[in-house]
Amino acid sequence: MLVQIKKASLIHALQHVSRAVSVNSPTSVLAGIYLEVKQDELVLMASDASLTIKVALREAAHALRIHRAGRIVVPARYMNEIIRKLSADVITIDMDEPLILRITAADSHVRLCGVGPELFPPMDHREAHPPIKFRINNGVLKASIAQVAASASLSDMRPVLTGVSFDYSQQSLKLMASDGIRLASRTIWTGTNLGPAARIVIPARNLHELSKLLKNDHDETEIAVMNNRVRFTTHELQVESALLDGAFPSLSHVIPRDYLSELFIEKTLLLRAVECVSVFAGDRIIKLEATEGTLALSSRTAEIGDVQDRVPLRTMKGEAFRISVNGRFLIDIIRGVDSERVRLRFTGKTSPLVILPEDEASPMLFLITPIRTHDS
Repeated sequence: MLVQIKKASLIHALQHVSRAVSVNSPTSVLAGIYLEVKQDELVLMASDASLTIKVALREAAHALRIHRAGRIVVPARYMNEIIRKLSADVITIDMDEPLILRITAADSHVRLCGVGPELFPPMDHREAHPPIKFRINNGVLKASIAQVAASASLSDMRPVLTGVSFDYSQQSLKLMASDGIRLASRTIWTGTNLGPAARIVIPARNLHELSKLLKNDHDETEIAVMNNRVRFTTHELQVESALLDGAFPSLSHVIPRDYLSELFIEKTLLLRAVECVSVFAGDRIIKLEATEGTLALSSRTAEIGDVQDRVPLRTMKGEAFRISVNGRFLIDIIRGVDSERVRLRFTGKTSPLVILPEDEASPMLFLITPIRTHDS
């Protein structure tokens, strides 16, 4: 292995793949970064078995000078630290003796011990059947992940609920997540026939990492669904995730079809008020009370105090109501609504509160379950 590369390009690639490094892995392979010099590219890869991130730097795009092929796995922590601290703009990476990586930059010379790459999890799986492939705009994919993945469960009691359901059929892809208290759903129209209906469940954590790596909102990402994994590819970046086992529950029956009240409210005003009253929210509980023309919000914590706020309504149809909800969860939902105005639908004291954008045709839907208190 012998290659020369710009420091900025190498740091950029290391930052990307390091998101998948296994922090507490008992094996040195998963705590490391895989480096491979090929004929015309430098490949960096890291994996925690559930998530694998690969960056392929091409000669033409990154001013690489490749002299000799080779591969090795080096400790991620030390590789990142040493590359950041080198002062030269061009770095030479060499491996002229087995499992020893030599890094040279101006007057700095580093020898870094590595391990054999044979046990590193491969990304190029051979599948019995060709994968299902389709493409989605990066901006749409990032927005959908942000809107839906926040509602996935953080508890491992039901592992399948820690993921986001990707339900695809015909020309649509429906993302859905729920932790039993809230639900988020977003439909994406792909413009491509996706074939027979199918559903996969991707860990929400892996989707959050993917979203951070998708920089150009105008580009597209190819999604390939294989037997037990899903791969996202855009230009030099590939992100591959394991799928969660188990059947994602059918949640269509929990979405209310009828409602007792509907109100329209400015999103920015509602978000500010919810954030304000959540400061004093004991057990994160805030109270919402809707009357004609106004939504009153309040919370209190014993020995600290209480706070009240009011937001004017643009319109309200139906009866007045009062419910209590988890303030932090409501903040996450409101932030995810891609609209200047928000619709709230009250469906009963023990039924979910439905939160929607103003547009009836919007592909987004959110639910939050009320909390029973003595005064709501």
